[in-house]
Amino acid sequence: MKKALCLLFAFFLLGDAFSQTNEGFCINEPDWEKIDLVSEPMPDTIPTILIVTNRPFTPDDEYKIYFPNALAEYRKVTYLEVACTGDRWLIRPLNSFKEGMECIDDSKDILLFVHGHGKTFPLSLPRAWRIKTRYDVSLILFDWPAKHSNFNKSLARVRRCGENFYNLLLNLKEYRENTMAEDQHLSVMAHSLGNYYLTHFVVNGSWQYLNEPFIDNIIFNAAAVRTKEHGEVISRLTISDNKYVVLNKRDKVLRGAHILTSGKMLGNMVIEPQASNTEYIHFTDIAGFEHTCFAGYHRFEFDNEAVFNFYNTIIHGKKPDFSSPHFKPIKQNEYMIQ
Repeated sequence: MKKALCLLFAFFLLGDAFSQTNEGFCINEPDWEKIDLVSEPMPDTIPTILIVTNRPFTPDDEYKIYFPNALAEYRKVTYLEVACTGDRWLIRPLNSFKEGMECIDDSKDILLFVHGHGKTFPLSLPRAWRIKTRYDVSLILFDWPAKHSNFNKSLARVRRCGENFYNLLLNLKEYRENTMAEDQHLSVMAHSLGNYYLTHFVVNGSWQYLNEPFIDNIIFNAAAVRTKEHGEVISRLTISDNKYVVLNKRDKVLRGAHILTSGKMLGNMVIEPQASNTEYIHFTDIAGFEHTCFAGYHRFEFDNEAVFNFYNTIIHGKKPDFSSPHFKPIKQNEYMIQ
């Protein structure tokens, strides 16, 4: 703890030192030894993200595994302000969602990101950091214990965590109504199995109690949910009037999920009927067999400006221009990005 506080003090003295740090550290999975708990506020010179997690918080663990791959007792949620200094990750526990938003809301557009299957707590950090820095947003990460021996166990875990996700949406709705500026945008992006939180929100009946639009855009990215009957389910998701499904027919991860669950995945193909207020964007012609197209992992994300422009537009709560030559119409509400 003393070491972490010394680090914070040093960054106050260095002013804009963050801009000179080793970004490569921040975009790769850290060991637990590189993660420090701190109690003092982060310096203004370091960008921070808000993590909402329902993993157990074990600050006294002898191996420094502060957030193991399990579900907290009584599904207790912990709020964390998190920063990467370039050679350490700093984590400050907070008292509430409101306190967390006070830490990260700097009047930029806000994005809630939900990760998918297979993520430990340390593994969730670099992707969240990539999203924040690549798209320059105030980022909230919904982190859940997703590292399991098989895909079906993660499906069951999502169902147990659904109430935590619902309560987070309630917090966001209240925050938008009472605190956000009129020109600020709020969007949600779920990746892979993280999309199951959105569809389960409908299937478990929560859509009946939270149904007024308050989110600008919802992005179903590489959705590891069954495409059969998705149209009826997603149509009931009325907390946003603008929904986008990102697909890749050749996505090898989702093809594996298809085999494991005996159901074709929405992130691979669209089975009609389509969902209302939803656009479908196919990446099949440019993404190869890749599962992730938004985080800056692959060469095509940099070589093809349409990729960044598309994600940057919808993450910031705006609507893409589908009349652009970067989008080839396939059928109504379906486009191939090129």
